[in-house]
Amino acid sequence: MQYVWTTAVSGVFLSLIVATAYAEPENLMASDDEFAGPSLYENNCAVCHGEQLEGAAQGVPLVGGDLKQGETLEELMHSIAKGMPEKGMVAWEGVLSDLEIKTLALLVKEYRSGLVAIDLTKEVELPPGEILSTHHNFKVDRITDQLDPFPYSISVLPDNSLLVTEKMFGIRTVSAEGQVSALIDGAPKTHNDVYVLAEQGIEFGAGWILDIQVHPLFQENGWVYLHYTERCRDCGDVMDDDNPPTSRNVVVRGRIDDGHWRDHEVIWSAPDFEANYYLDVVAGGRLAFDPEGYLFMTVGMRDMDGIQDLSSPYGKTHRVHDDGRVPSDNPFVEVDGAYPTIWTVGHRSPQGLAFDASSRQVWGTEHGPRGGDEINLLTPGGNFGWPLFSGGQNYDGTEVAHGRASSELEFADTVQPTVEFTPSIAISNLVVYQGAMFAQWHGDFLVGSLKATDLFRIRLDDGQIVEQEILLKDVGRIRDIDVSASGAVYLLLEHRSGGQIVRMASP
Repeated sequence: MQYVWTTAVSGVFLSLIVATAYAEPENLMASDDEFAGPSLYENNCAVCHGEQLEGAAQGVPLVGGDLKQGETLEELMHSIAKGMPEKGMVAWEGVLSDLEIKTLALLVKEYRSGLVAIDLTKEVELPPGEILSTHHNFKVDRITDQLDPFPYSISVLPDNSLLVTEKMFGIRTVSAEGQVSALIDGAPKTHNDVYVLAEQGIEFGAGWILDIQVHPLFQENGWVYLHYTERCRDCGDVMDDDNPPTSRNVVVRGRIDDGHWRDHEVIWSAPDFEANYYLDVVAGGRLAFDPEGYLFMTVGMRDMDGIQDLSSPYGKTHRVHDDGRVPSDNPFVEVDGAYPTIWTVGHRSPQGLAFDASSRQVWGTEHGPRGGDEINLLTPGGNFGWPLFSGGQNYDGTEVAHGRASSELEFADTVQPTVEFTPSIAISNLVVYQGAMFAQWHGDFLVGSLKATDLFRIRLDDGQIVEQEILLKDVGRIRDIDVSASGAVYLLLEHRSGGQIVRMASP
């Protein structure tokens, strides 16, 4: 059953979602009530630069060509603030606030990047033939398009079959040839009753299946690890306006045998009293192993006031042994009242997690609000600042500063992102490529995106980007990435007509 979240029922919960500064609006330009900028631009800029930034008699186009004063966010803010009096452009410094100037600069960046809106009805069109890129050419093949429209995770097995999770239904297997199985029987329960924010078509659920990963010694022990959100026992199975359910993050492991989930064990869970109404769109839920068998987990901002609180599991990454034991060298294990599994603090909506076996480093991605999508090096004990600080701004144009007045944390004490995307691309999962098929990508990040619908390759040297390339453009909403033993790259795509798995391989 599916419920439409209309204005009549949105009063309490819309304020909740606004408080979370949700990171994936499907239509960024809906209205100023939801998104700051359009009327600010219309009232101050459109007369010179056109209603769609296309230019007018008094001003140059802001899209479709180079900008002489530069097009980074900082350069745009400087141009707006200082103006160009010699060409008739007034200086807005002192007329508009710094935040209003930043909002206008973000708006221009979003239009120039094509990230203003996304067409959810556009069919997934894979580029035919051999695709050229800087270091390697490749081809793309579709494995299947028969999944639920909202899958979440894939894990490629040694025989090139795959485990797949569908957020609102459960776990399936997909053969190397693309045959999709029935749901795995006995796996943790999930729920497909959702609220839909009617104006934008965004699903908000409670009780979703999230990431799936296999143990590094899977061929020997058969363990499969699953991150999901468990419904509160007292909330029932169906959402209603008066009593929507609460949920909490849980990580379990089991073995899949002849279509059945067996040997179920709980590895980690938020306690019952931490279940809350922050819906699963911000639950995080990624998993990653290092070669020694330590398991890293992301848990999103399911409680805004708990993100900077070491006694709360939310807005954190966590680290445990493969059987759930707490490692004795975790950074907060001896801090009174702290969750002993915490690895890092201060995360908003973590979307990706990967361990680099070469550098022995763990990396994560997360959604910023409007601007500020991040790739972070997750150093033990690091505080990444949310919700006190962010490179982005709230959707209503205000500064990100929730709780800052009462906090002792200074900006200088936070870990800054290694890579930041402004405007937001709605970053998803990433891998650190180690395969043999595309040897010259070794150590590079392959990064998916939802709003941009692109696959990025990013190379770092001493923490600085030295190469950035779009390998696939406009391929679809990339929810997950995995790499097979041979080095082929598998992408999991969301689409309203059906989720898809595609494979990048040598031509």
